[in-house]
Amino acid sequence: MIDDSIKSLTDFIKNKMRDGYKWNEVSKLTLSDLKLMNYVFEEKQTTIDKAFPFLF
Repeated sequence: MIDDSIKSLTDFIKNKMRDGYKWNEVSKLTLSDLKLMNYVFEEKQTTIDKAFPFLF
């Protein structure tokens, strides 16, 4: 469980740095910032049956 969390955080940091963030910007992110970013990202994801329930 902890290993998965560390891997997820590492992947997140790598992705943000690929997106143009600098290390000093990424390292200043708080847990609240990460939760908010995760919340915003999750809200944009949905399954096709939820997006178009009339098709199923």
